[in-house]
Amino acid sequence: MKKKYGIIFISLALFLLLHQIYRFRQNIEQIQSYYDDKHVNIGFTEFELLQAKQYEIDLIQKYKLSAIVLHWKRSASVARAVNNLVNSKLFKEIVIWNNNPEITLEKTQFQQNTSVLIDIRVINSKENLKDEAKYRACAEANSIACFYADDDWDASFYLKSLIADFRADPYILHSVTDPGTFYTNLMWSYFDKNINLHTGFSWIGCGSIFLREYAQRHIEYLHTYLKNNRNLIHLSDVFFSIWLNDIPSQFNMDIRNLPGSHTGASFSSSSNFLQYQHQSSVLAIRILEHNLRWNQSNNTVNIKFSRTSKRRFPYYIKSSNPNDEFIFYTNILPIDIEHIPFNISKDFERGTRNNLPSGPGISFFASHTTLSAVDNKPSTCWRIGRNTRQGEFFAMDFLYIRTNLSFALIIGHTRELQNNIDMNLSFDGLLWITYPSKKGITIRSQNSTSNKLQYMIIFNSSQFNHGFRSFRYVAFNASKITYLEELQVCDVKIITTTNIKTL
Repeated sequence: MKKKYGIIFISLALFLLLHQIYRFRQNIEQIQSYYDDKHVNIGFTEFELLQAKQYEIDLIQKYKLSAIVLHWKRSASVARAVNNLVNSKLFKEIVIWNNNPEITLEKTQFQQNTSVLIDIRVINSKENLKDEAKYRACAEANSIACFYADDDWDASFYLKSLIADFRADPYILHSVTDPGTFYTNLMWSYFDKNINLHTGFSWIGCGSIFLREYAQRHIEYLHTYLKNNRNLIHLSDVFFSIWLNDIPSQFNMDIRNLPGSHTGASFSSSSNFLQYQHQSSVLAIRILEHNLRWNQSNNTVNIKFSRTSKRRFPYYIKSSNPNDEFIFYTNILPIDIEHIPFNISKDFERGTRNNLPSGPGISFFASHTTLSAVDNKPSTCWRIGRNTRQGEFFAMDFLYIRTNLSFALIIGHTRELQNNIDMNLSFDGLLWITYPSKKGITIRSQNSTSNKLQYMIIFNSSQFNHGFRSFRYVAFNASKITYLEELQVCDVKIITTTNIKTL
């Protein structure tokens, strides 16, 4: 009899385990609560918390990173970039590719911090491969994925956020750019459901992460599809994101240069650069579109480019805070990229400088970008510029699962709108539960420097109901109705217990 009950117990435990794994693998495109009944107040179980934490550990172990640095003539700038990467302690190795055949670099030139154990490799190229060298270096990496930034950009203040964002969605390109370029890149998007075209452009030089296999495949593509245009292989970046056939995940940031990085002439200042860039932009989408259309018979033997979008999340605008502690993001885009018609015969120049954005749309976005919610200035606010629609949300990704976290939110919209927004919590950004209580949440009104009424809301999760005290993602979702008012978030910050005041 004991043996029989033992078998029943093991079978039940196995069923529960499979049930939990299934829950965490659901790919939910819209934020929706797993518990729709507002009176249900169970929260996440201890088993779910332990499982989610183990999953985070597994992702860190699986997706270790190599950092790629390209050298041409700015040796001092390269040394600064390498030093920043070493001090971050976030990388398994650093690969320095020297594109200048006139000099030979040694790794001893870059091992300034001997207390940090990290493998530094130098590859001295026999020729200047320009952009292609980035992918050559990544292809030689000992890690499953690569971080890349040009030697003139300081990526130190968003490294942790970018890495966390990548590990949460590793099969797409993750990159960083400024608000104006972000808006341009959205315009340089292409969709055609008939041939499974769903791609967009992104520069990778200000900081990017991508799988090593993508770099290896890209090198093959370059020498297959550009064998009659070998002069364009040097502009590999123009082709890379387009040929991935997936919209990149891009951070919208205030990017900044490393000190002294303007020394020497840049590749972009060379003769014929703009002409080659235009030619590359046209050719990139033509080659992808042609191959997808040719293969629409679903004959997998002939498929040369991926037809399947591998991203786990829909398209968001993201900005990390200046201390690299969390990411503010929203599903409210300034352009409805999926519904812009595309026809290769007349839209082949979409991704060129002939199609740069202008007008009130980009002006509003630049003034009220997601950056305004994380710039430590309550006088500047992220705004959407129109009424809030059902299903729209803003959210924070705190990079890893936190327990008893406290954070503050300053809003510019009314208290009535905030009261009608659901607060949702998640471990993975896909499966959400609604927090149905006001416990641990306090709110007060305050005047901003512009004399506009704002509200500060403090969330002290150590006082939340049991089962809601641990989470990684927090989302505020207009799930019920459309509101005759716009969302406005003016500041978000993590606060310590000593800074929490009773309101």
